[in-house]
Amino acid sequence: MDLRLVPPDAIVVLGCRPADSDRAWAALVRRAERAAAAFQSNRCTAIIASGGRRWKGISEADLLSRQLTRFGVPERAIVRELCSLSTLENAWYSAELIRMGRYSSPAVVTCDWHMPRALACFEWVGVRAIGLRAISPDRSSATRFSDFLRERVKLSLDRRTLALWKRR
Repeated sequence: MDLRLVPPDAIVVLGCRPADSDRAWAALVRRAERAAAAFQSNRCTAIIASGGRRWKGISEADLLSRQLTRFGVPERAIVRELCSLSTLENAWYSAELIRMGRYSSPAVVTCDWHMPRALACFEWVGVRAIGLRAISPDRSSATRFSDFLRERVKLSLDRRTLALWKRR
């Protein structure tokens, strides 16, 4: 089944570092806005706000939840995934919630430059998802190149981490 032809029944929005810069905070808001728009237009039943890392005492999932409600998502539709500390863990723990909720066509929301690695992580944990990109503002060539290199290195680390998990 081609998931692109089936509207998502659940949306996973990935957390990100919200503090210390306007760029980071804006990314979290863009992700929440994209997820809320998709939720409202696709008759989804749930949004999984994924991110257990805490910044100044509040988790990424809680910050995402606040933004989602500001964009009109009902609180009862938001499920918080509070265990993950990385993209691979976002996928791992969200996959458990997807299976528990019996969702068959999930979507993942994250920044456009982060989407390939995020979808790879979800695929590795057994979740075929469509990507709903939160479009980043124009970035310099140096920033785009830096993001590309960082994502490639993290993709390799994620693959190795997953291999270690599977050996247990």
